[in-house]
Amino acid sequence: MARTALTFALALATAAALFLIGGSTSNGCLWDRDTLRAEAAGAPGMVETIVGRFDRFPPLYYEMRLERAAADVAADPTDLAAYDDAGVACDRLGRYDEAIAWMARKRAALDVAPESGTKTDHEYRYLANLGTFHVHRWLATGADRSNMADVERARDLIDQAITLNPDAHFGRERYQLMAIDWILEPPSRYEFDTSHVSILEIDPDLNAYEGRFPLHRLTDKGYDDAAEGFAGLVSLGNGWNSFDIFFTLGGALQGLGESSLGALAWLRAEEIARDGGRSLHPDAQAESFEALDAAHTNLSNTDPVEAFYEEARAEADAWHAARTAYITTRLKQGQHPDTHPAFFAAWVEPSTMPAMPDGLFGLGGFDEATVRVGLVVGGLVLLMMACTLTLLIRLVRRQTVRRDARGPAPAA
Repeated sequence: MARTALTFALALATAAALFLIGGSTSNGCLWDRDTLRAEAAGAPGMVETIVGRFDRFPPLYYEMRLERAAADVAADPTDLAAYDDAGVACDRLGRYDEAIAWMARKRAALDVAPESGTKTDHEYRYLANLGTFHVHRWLATGADRSNMADVERARDLIDQAITLNPDAHFGRERYQLMAIDWILEPPSRYEFDTSHVSILEIDPDLNAYEGRFPLHRLTDKGYDDAAEGFAGLVSLGNGWNSFDIFFTLGGALQGLGESSLGALAWLRAEEIARDGGRSLHPDAQAESFEALDAAHTNLSNTDPVEAFYEEARAEADAWHAARTAYITTRLKQGQHPDTHPAFFAAWVEPSTMPAMPDGLFGLGGFDEATVRVGLVVGGLVLLMMACTLTLLIRLVRRQTVRRDARGPAPAA
């Protein structure tokens, strides 16, 4: 027994020492011309997405695009991309019936278009856009659960879009479909869940708890891209004000070992709740998302995360206001990025996003050096305990041998 304990402790201590020296380190879908630009540029960073430092455009931007796209279709009904521009512009303006009507016009154009790779791509865009327009219309008209026709239609269309192009949109359509399934058949709250239900809980095998998912379950079940997928629903869709998207994103990041990033996402969910946003789950409690604490986030101290979030959100809001003012000024001058390639040439960044605190975003919220030292110390403690146990066993054995050598005690 002593030898087994000693061997285990030595192995653990050796592994911890190797880690200290140099082990591994942890470091809704719309298609228009803006999507193509975003695809070319790459998805925004996770922190930028969470704090809101990504492009969002004023209504005039989409009004001008709709006018141009309508003119393009009138001039050339075979211009399939123009239908997407017009439909997405209507969706962004909250004119969902018109957006759906534009897709009906695109369907007619597609039906007479010659077979080609371009047509196949536009079949996918048609399905993705139309499905998204339907679910957006349901949300905008009150999310009435007594009438789920738009959501059911959206589910079928997005499923068909994924079949045609499963890798589009940084993988976010897979998670858009998951969110739609979650709306259609909301999973029951687990008895130990006292607040809200993550979208990822549509898969019962994940068995979420307070938004957290065991790392091995996320990876084993093929959800290692969940964080990027849900972040894409924010930066490339309309999830910026969705409590459920950010609540789920926080849990996914936690489950992937990014506790600090997960805490940031939950802070955004909390902010949405404070502003009146609520979960779409029919059984979700009405109260605001509870304040973060160390136990909930797996962090030793949430204060630096909260301080960074407040600073980064303020900077992002100021950045967004400055960028919107710049865009609006030029739009009123008759310029538009669609027609003026140098539209952003005079843009100057008014500020930079605050630097993330050192050691905040690694290994579940603890800096890497702290984790490695902790592993080494833990291994050494186990080694000392094993050695002490071994010495005690040897002493006991020695006393037993001596007693046996003296023979039985003489009779009284």
